[in-house]
Amino acid sequence: MLQLKSSGLSTTNSIDIRLMHRALHICEILQEIFVHVNVVRGPVSYRQKAFARKSLAALATTCKTFYEPAMNELWAVMYGLTPLLGCVTRLYPIIYRSGIDYSLFDTPSFQGIKPLSENEGRQFMRHAARVRCMYVINDNCYHLLSVLKRTVTCIFPRLLSLTNQCPASHSDIFLSPTLRRCVLWVTYPDLKVIATHCAALEHLSLDTPDEKIVNEVSLLSGCVRLCKRLITLSCTPLDLAAWKHLSNLPTLTKIAIDGRTIDPSSLGLENNVNFGPFLNLTALSFTVNTAAYITTVMQHSDFPSLKQFEISLDSLPWAEAEQLVRVLSRCNACQTLEQIKMDGSASDVQDPPPPRSSITHFCCFTQLRVLRLTFPHCCIHLDNDLLLESMSSWPHLRSLDLKDPYQTQGAITFRGLFAALRQCPHLHELSLVIDAVNIDIDPYNGSAQVMDVEAVTHIIFSMLPCVDTIYRKLMSMNSGPPYAWDDVQSRLRSLHEAADT
Repeated sequence: MLQLKSSGLSTTNSIDIRLMHRALHICEILQEIFVHVNVVRGPVSYRQKAFARKSLAALATTCKTFYEPAMNELWAVMYGLTPLLGCVTRLYPIIYRSGIDYSLFDTPSFQGIKPLSENEGRQFMRHAARVRCMYVINDNCYHLLSVLKRTVTCIFPRLLSLTNQCPASHSDIFLSPTLRRCVLWVTYPDLKVIATHCAALEHLSLDTPDEKIVNEVSLLSGCVRLCKRLITLSCTPLDLAAWKHLSNLPTLTKIAIDGRTIDPSSLGLENNVNFGPFLNLTALSFTVNTAAYITTVMQHSDFPSLKQFEISLDSLPWAEAEQLVRVLSRCNACQTLEQIKMDGSASDVQDPPPPRSSITHFCCFTQLRVLRLTFPHCCIHLDNDLLLESMSSWPHLRSLDLKDPYQTQGAITFRGLFAALRQCPHLHELSLVIDAVNIDIDPYNGSAQVMDVEAVTHIIFSMLPCVDTIYRKLMSMNSGPPYAWDDVQSRLRSLHEAADT
């Protein structure tokens, strides 16, 4: 265990460095030690973070050998600009009022405070070069930095990660050639600045309240096309030119598109563009208002490494869902997809029942671990035979969740359910509508008008001994009363308690 004690806050040596272990003269070892000091494990509180920072400050003043690596770690992660402004002599008493410790939750107001002078700018910059991660939490101090924006090329030359979700903030002062991760609430002026600074970005997440950006998709798409090293991307919808660029990035592994309102005419969907292969893309998700956008994007390329596919739509008619799944099955992802989630609400006008089940279109994805379908008619015509056929195609399945807003009665019986479950030995969670009234399991065979709670409880307990929790749906037991499954849950718990004693 390393035990060090500082006798003061001066920069003079408080210990004889000749007596230190030789390992402590190696910068890499010191850095690992100070990183460990700065890590708060378990539930994080502000007081714990403050204690870690005070410990690093004490280490920095222990000896000259410790000063640089300790100070680098002390200033590595910043929550706002206020601590750096505290290095300015004039602003120190404003930030640390009457000896009160600075708090993230009680930041001072800089309204009416004059901007920094050139000399004060140098005081601010004393430790700015050490900052590697910045979380912007307020936006009332940017006017103080006007002198730096005129005289300094890059205020944070070593910044690697930036999270700025303040709508009125000016992100340009944080953009650095070294930036690798960027999470921004971006406005129209910022977008042009990002486009000239984002060449080295690996992780980019852009959200915007600016309708000009939403409506002029080419602005955002132009910014994305300048990023040559992206690993993950989250943003509003892009045009096909940007998608073509992304399809040829070998580094790209994850794309998330979030934009409820899409004007198809602005996306160039009518253009015949051939994409690259998205060689290493493993996760793709869409939160949009139309399936046409997703279908158009996906039909232009292959996704040979895709493992996760998720969509969330305002409404998803059965015909559009079927077309989308057909396109997905032709994207060279049948042997790689492990997770599919498709959510869509019912439209105002109820669609006529489709002639066939949509579940069969998912049988080609033989590596599925998770399948969640929540859209109208996703369970249409689903019976014992169809469930058995489908689950036989998914031997690795761990979670199956089928919710059809139009389904009020189930055609799957206990016999059909247990036959299907034998095909998926790894299944952990199951959610679907079954017929728990007409029991076809010995010795409880027979038809009834309402569910036999006692029989159902013993069937589940004997056939599925690991099941201890049942989540009911009001109409999930055909003619049974809504409270019947609550009785099953209560009796099942009693049986498990009796078996454990």
